[in-house]
Amino acid sequence: MPTMERVTRMTISKATLTCLLTLVLAAPVLCEEVVLIGSVHDVNTHRKIQGVNIFVKEMEIGTVSDFSGHYSLQLPEPSQDMIVVFQHIGYEVKEMPLEEVKSTARIFLQPRVIPLRALEVEAQGTRLGIEKDLPQRVAVFEAQEFEIRGYVDAADLLRSDHSIQVEEQLSGKKTVAIRGGNPDDVVVLYNGAKMNSTYNNIFDLSLINLEDVERIEIVKGSNTALYGSEAFSGIINIVPRIRQDYNVRFQQRFGTYDSGNWGLNLYQGYKGLNASYSFIEGASRRRFTDDAVLENKGTHHSANLFFDFSSRRSETAANRLSASFVRSIQEYSDYRDDETLANFNQIEMVRYSGNIGPLKQMNLSASHHSLDESQSLLSSFGAIDRLFQDRSIQYSVEKGLEREHVEAVIKYEVVAAQLDFTDERSLTSEQSLGLESATLSRRKVGFVSVIKFHNPTASGRIQTSDFDISFRRDIVIDKQEDVTLRSGTPDSLAGLFDNTAWSETTFKLSSHFSGGFGGFVFTSYMNYGTNVKFPTLFQQISSPESITSGVARPNLDPEKNTALELGVELTGNTPHLANIYGYQISASLFRNDFENKLRVFFPVGVPVAFYDNIVSAKLSGVENQWRLFLLRKKVTLEFGLSLYAISEKAAFPFKSDKKFTSTLVIDHAGYSMQLHWFKEGEQVGWIRQVSGEFSEAILPQYSNLDFHFSKTVSWKRMK
Repeated sequence: MPTMERVTRMTISKATLTCLLTLVLAAPVLCEEVVLIGSVHDVNTHRKIQGVNIFVKEMEIGTVSDFSGHYSLQLPEPSQDMIVVFQHIGYEVKEMPLEEVKSTARIFLQPRVIPLRALEVEAQGTRLGIEKDLPQRVAVFEAQEFEIRGYVDAADLLRSDHSIQVEEQLSGKKTVAIRGGNPDDVVVLYNGAKMNSTYNNIFDLSLINLEDVERIEIVKGSNTALYGSEAFSGIINIVPRIRQDYNVRFQQRFGTYDSGNWGLNLYQGYKGLNASYSFIEGASRRRFTDDAVLENKGTHHSANLFFDFSSRRSETAANRLSASFVRSIQEYSDYRDDETLANFNQIEMVRYSGNIGPLKQMNLSASHHSLDESQSLLSSFGAIDRLFQDRSIQYSVEKGLEREHVEAVIKYEVVAAQLDFTDERSLTSEQSLGLESATLSRRKVGFVSVIKFHNPTASGRIQTSDFDISFRRDIVIDKQEDVTLRSGTPDSLAGLFDNTAWSETTFKLSSHFSGGFGGFVFTSYMNYGTNVKFPTLFQQISSPESITSGVARPNLDPEKNTALELGVELTGNTPHLANIYGYQISASLFRNDFENKLRVFFPVGVPVAFYDNIVSAKLSGVENQWRLFLLRKKVTLEFGLSLYAISEKAAFPFKSDKKFTSTLVIDHAGYSMQLHWFKEGEQVGWIRQVSGEFSEAILPQYSNLDFHFSKTVSWKRMK
């Protein structure tokens, strides 16, 4: 018995020791922290996806993919039965076992046609600024879309939209018209700062290079309140790219007309600080004859600094500070006509968004803009030398407010601009009349408020019904100093004006509905409101008090516009059709009624632009766009159609009354092919004769076809 007892004790001790040893050795395996590292990509394009929510199913452990699609997820206590979920508003939800995620460096998601509902997107900066304004038709060109097409400047890219017409001069200057309007009816912004010239309210889009642009937002119509008055046709907002997925990039392009450019891009990010610099230089050379050529040269510099305070552990709010610098020079030489033209554009901008002490949802910005243009022409008719030096400073303060079912934005902005104008002429066949030089200034103060009333409904086919209202007050003061007149100029042709001051109030109303059922969703809106555009400095110095007989005396009061627009967008899945993945249809119907519309003409023998007014003018139209998604969104067919009715073709000269666009996009395994075609109808203009009557001039219809193919190849740290 004693012997047996002793053996039993020894056996128990060995078993206990074995169990303890097993637990000690196994503990690190079960409790060792695991860090999941990888990137998320579109399964068709292989582009990296920002803002993907990555979390462990049924646990409060998660992260979000960064701007380059990369993610890092720490699991302090992993287990083999864990399921990792990848969720994004524009993609199908994907669930993967932990062991599979650990062995997969690149996660691919299938794009959706209908965005996921009730999904909180944690990535910051994904909301468009224009969404704070009234609902309206917005088109967005993302960087991924225009990088493949190889466009050099913003104007060539925008030409592919069915609502936009690009007007290009021989010098390479490019301006944009939206919905049949004029270039001075379009406000061009760089990250929210206005770039239109104080002289004529026009901006040359060839001065914007696309290399450091994240996206271009196009707001169509006259219903914006936040982005200023004077946008009768729409707004173009160019948003710079803050973060890059490279450190050094070099590019070289070659093209026809002896054209090409090269560029160097640098980027460095460290924690919340991001810095980038870009340099592009290019030129082209076209021949008239064997001895006469046209030359265009361009140089572009851009730099961006961005700091995200929320990257620090002590900060929980999304507070951001950014600084941007853009400098562009375009030079044109016409050796046939002995003409030279140089354009200079530079903007420095600082912007802060976030909280300031107890004040939440603040946006502050300050910018300085320089826009110069010099022109020299020497011919048998004489010589012309023109110089415009435009300097402006802009400040804005914006405050957001949110309460239950109510959202509001209040904004105050100040613009101070000075224009030094010189126009020296020595003509042999015509009398030089008018203003030779002056210093012109404009001060503008604006106050705007937008209030949105949200009325969510939990049941029925209509999920939300909103009612929005906006109010805007603008005060403009213009001055003219240091005036020099050409010899022999009578007072009626002097281009002189006293100090002028205007104050105008505009308002807009909007209703918005959205909902859906099954595999179908819709959004619709109706906007009605007024807008105002103040006479430009160019119009004031070019308009005499009395001009050619038979023509009414011009009325230099602000132009006014009353706009009505109806819009709808339908999106649907088609699971019952094998190869058709889904569709999207959008349509807009609008009408603009103008009062006191200014129109330009040039009397024979007098090289001065004059303006007169028409009491009223109408511009209405319908715009449609259809998208068909095939083969799980590997193939996209897109068609666009715009039709316009223009009552006064002297006020809107040489505008196409119809435009068709068609696009085929094929994306598969990282390969991308695009075929784009558009056709613009005839452009009709009314030209004033000496008698004061008009004659009609017609430019023929125009079509264009582009083909693009690309494949991005990555190898280690090179792409």
